[in-house]
Amino acid sequence: MKKIHLVIGLLFAWMLVFITSATTQAATLPKPEQGGYVQDFAGVLSTDTKNELNELSKKLEQGTGAQIVVLTVDTLDGMDAASYGTKIIRKWGIGGKEKNNGVLILASFGDAEGDRDLHITVGQGLEGALPDGKIGRILDEYMVPNLREGNYDAAFSSAYKLIYNIVAEEYNWDGTVENPEKPEEEGFSPLMIILIVIAVLIVYSMISKGGGGSGGSGGRRRRTYDYGGMGSGWGSFNSSGRGRSGGSGFGGFTGGGGSSAGGGAGRKW
Repeated sequence: MKKIHLVIGLLFAWMLVFITSATTQAATLPKPEQGGYVQDFAGVLSTDTKNELNELSKKLEQGTGAQIVVLTVDTLDGMDAASYGTKIIRKWGIGGKEKNNGVLILASFGDAEGDRDLHITVGQGLEGALPDGKIGRILDEYMVPNLREGNYDAAFSSAYKLIYNIVAEEYNWDGTVENPEKPEEEGFSPLMIILIVIAVLIVYSMISKGGGGSGGSGGRRRRTYDYGGMGSGWGSFNSSGRGRSGGSGFGGFTGGGGSSAGGGAGRKW
């Protein structure tokens, strides 16, 4: 009998801990404030950037039904960025109810070590247009370099506009904007390092094969090297015109969507 009571007590304690933990975790998620698709809780973006992205978001939603939301926070409270982003996109209902075409650009700006995370979460309806690899390149080539240099406006504006154009093209909507310039890279990029290593190996191979030969054969064989397949793999982003929308109002995340299977990519910065 005592064992049964002990087991029941342990089960009750475990359930209490689980419920408390779940409640605490849910409580860490912010509620969207009125004012736009840019929810800058960390206070790192300028008013001009917020106004510009809010206006573009309104145009995009009117033209395609898709929603792109920017969220900055001071901390993720121990949550991993992917889970945090998925919970936000579901709780806030980002994207249309039927198409689930929402995107969340999330960054944390905590001072603690390891608490500076970045994640772009994609709703299920846009995972085909925005696969993880493409999102990863946007992070690596635009967001992370700008964030590390303290260029927060450029980081969010560049990533946003690239995603905006991809979504616009996915829906054949003629509302794209000019693509941002890629920030200058310091040092050698991974692709450049690979090319240098290949060049060194080729030169070494040619020298080692060409030296010290004896006159037994009538001529030397020529070696050919195939340099194909060394493209960057980066998709193209067309910019087919600029548009301005009238008004800057915001109706809230009323699409009722928010279905996300965790698509997207993230980085530490």
